[in-house]
Amino acid sequence: MSAAPPSSPPLIPSTKLLTQDFFPGDHATSHGCPHLKPFKKNGEILSNYQILARYSLHYKNRHALGILPPKDNKKRQKHSEDNQSNSKPTRQLPTPACLTCETALGRIHACLQCVYVGCWKGEHIQHHSKETGHTFSMEISRCGLYCNQCKDFVYDRDFEGIHNGEIIRSSETISMMQEPGQKRPRYAKWHAGTKEAAAIKAGAKLKTCQGLRGLRNMGSTCFMNVILQCFIHNPLLRSYFLSDQHSSKRCEVNNDCMGCEMDQLFTQFYSGAKVPYGPCSFLHTMWMSSSDLAGYAQQDAHEFFISALNQIHAKSPSAKLHHCNCVIHKTFAGVLQSDVTCLNCANVTSAFDPILDISLDLRPTKRSKSAVNKARGGNDERNDGPNSLADCLDRYTHPEKLGTNEYNCSKCGKTGQEATKQLSIKVIPPVLSFQLKRFEHSMGASKIETKIKFPAQLDMTQYTTSARRLKKNKLAAQQKMNGTSGSENGSPSTLSSISSASSVNASMEPIPTYIYNLFAVINHQGKMDTGHYTAYAKHRGEWFSLDDHKVSLATQKEVLDSKAYMLFYVKQTLDYDFVNASKD
Repeated sequence: MSAAPPSSPPLIPSTKLLTQDFFPGDHATSHGCPHLKPFKKNGEILSNYQILARYSLHYKNRHALGILPPKDNKKRQKHSEDNQSNSKPTRQLPTPACLTCETALGRIHACLQCVYVGCWKGEHIQHHSKETGHTFSMEISRCGLYCNQCKDFVYDRDFEGIHNGEIIRSSETISMMQEPGQKRPRYAKWHAGTKEAAAIKAGAKLKTCQGLRGLRNMGSTCFMNVILQCFIHNPLLRSYFLSDQHSSKRCEVNNDCMGCEMDQLFTQFYSGAKVPYGPCSFLHTMWMSSSDLAGYAQQDAHEFFISALNQIHAKSPSAKLHHCNCVIHKTFAGVLQSDVTCLNCANVTSAFDPILDISLDLRPTKRSKSAVNKARGGNDERNDGPNSLADCLDRYTHPEKLGTNEYNCSKCGKTGQEATKQLSIKVIPPVLSFQLKRFEHSMGASKIETKIKFPAQLDMTQYTTSARRLKKNKLAAQQKMNGTSGSENGSPSTLSSISSASSVNASMEPIPTYIYNLFAVINHQGKMDTGHYTAYAKHRGEWFSLDDHKVSLATQKEVLDSKAYMLFYVKQTLDYDFVNASKD
């Protein structure tokens, strides 16, 4: 078990939790429920909500924090007594349950005006509110604020500020426990002063819903349209260009600037116009910058994506060959680590390669049964083929045995030595782009129609270098305590056993900074040379189908059931300072 987490931070005085001071004098519009204002004057209800929100988050992340319910803890204590172990008992956290019927199901609510906890399904929380006259309660699983007089869940930005603050603290605690050696910059909250708040209010205007618009097909340009739609709905690119970080009016590049084309593209999408837009200027600039893409022939969307990224980077004022700080590298750039282990002397040679995206094979590779297959109960000596994004990533990062003529060990001096190679992600980017290799050119042109399941939320923890190193160190320490560490000279057999056991063991608890949310999907229908590209993108919490000029509402099920060609995920918790964080 990892070290105990640091003690919980003290409760912040309710006066400092209020977010109305962002707009001084505008307290009347700080909430939508008219019954809240009298209760918020003394701040007690805010403090109670903060305590319950912290408890809710701790319970959700109890395994990552090393806190288990009493029932699980008793089993562990009994196991420790049977093994005569001196390990410390696990800290306990009570399971949220109704005080009347003792059920832990049925939407458990906690009263914010007393200590009662009741279920919604059995109507015990409703009876409590009616008998006591208590108005407000919190739904524990989602921290929703319920008003018994409104008979509905209500929104209040003060309570939202408390909840968001507790999420940040919980994420920091989990990251420190799971990665004790990482030094990430801490988030610092910013408050506007009186002058700044006045300037914001004076310059802010409410506009209609924007950012959703179709693109005209100008002759087999669907490959470009889907990439542009994914750029538009990329949260980091949107924030960069809509905040005038690159303005076409102030740009010093004479012509063919892809940054200016992106700025104009965002201007068109957020102009309020409803009719489809024809990105003629963007296409012309790409033709002038990349001769391979010139002409009206159908192109590959992934090739266009990489070319567009390179062109935006090349014309950026801050572009550099190494440690580039342009918007493309801030958004998409990561570092891939390749570890080659000599099977004779256990020497490990590491190499590092920059990446802008990850291309994943869909064809099964013939190899011995992996630990992942064992854990899933497979009995075949080869993988039956990928059926999920996780399977593709497992194969991508699985140790691969090199041929005898592919590696020369610098330590033991043997040429043609057998070795294994394994990939992991050393620096993970804020936006992950996956290409699923559906097009093959080895034995004639063909398309792989295999359906790949992919999640709406992706945990990349187990594929990172730091997580695997910590996992390996924990396993080695555990084996040393049990007296099964093997030989002390680090023989290949020892390393092999550690690697195998590490794979079989359950993966690490999810680390918040490695959780990603899906925001765009590109699909290809039809044959390889005569197909058509479409996309799905998430806009203001809703999914939309984007087929050139056609824009229609879609469901998440439709998105997840589609045969994806490219996938785009954004980090759920962004590093506060990417430049410093990438140096860890």
